[in-house]
Amino acid sequence: MENRNDEQQNAVDSSETGATGNEETSPESSDSTYDTGSIGEPEETLIPPADEPDDAGSDEGPEPSPAEQFADSARTQAGAAASALRRGEFMHSAAIDVTADSDDRLIAMLCYVTQFLIPLVMPAIVLLSASSKKRPFQRFHAIQSLALSTTFILFGLLLGVSLTIVAVVPIIGWLVTGLVVACLMPLLVLMGFLALAYYGFQAYQGKRFSIPGLTSFLQDQNWI
Repeated sequence: MENRNDEQQNAVDSSETGATGNEETSPESSDSTYDTGSIGEPEETLIPPADEPDDAGSDEGPEPSPAEQFADSARTQAGAAASALRRGEFMHSAAIDVTADSDDRLIAMLCYVTQFLIPLVMPAIVLLSASSKKRPFQRFHAIQSLALSTTFILFGLLLGVSLTIVAVVPIIGWLVTGLVVACLMPLLVLMGFLALAYYGFQAYQGKRFSIPGLTSFLQDQNWI
């Protein structure tokens, strides 16, 4: 009987001890669970926003092609040349080139004045010669005179095509074409000859100068 009472008492004590042990270990287990959760919590990953179109770039159009840049430069410099001619300016930034000797000045002059009879030939010879790279004064005036003669030729072709189209119109077209050929064409030819002679004389003086509109256009294209 006493043994049975002792067993019951031991069972009660063990149950109390277990309850107490559970109560004592429950804070630690909860703390460890909390800590594990805090440590194991995944870090927040920032996703970069998708690339948005640049507002400044969206307003800009596509980059112009080389042909468009060439045409824009030609229009701009043609307007500058027309403005300079209206003001009576035929030359800009004239300065004596001290490195030019007598041969350089003579060849530079011939690059202009020979355009009266044989257009484009003399400047082409100078540019194709082996010594042109060593003669910057000759090369400068050869390129400039070549461009000037080319401009005169293109202008003459454009005028001729325009007159041909206008001549198709009866009576009025014939009158306009006749007046232009009889009055305007000789004046334009004379002005061209005078311009070549004037620029040739300035080159013979050992000067580097800019022809309004033309030289700026050549510099824009990195030709001189």
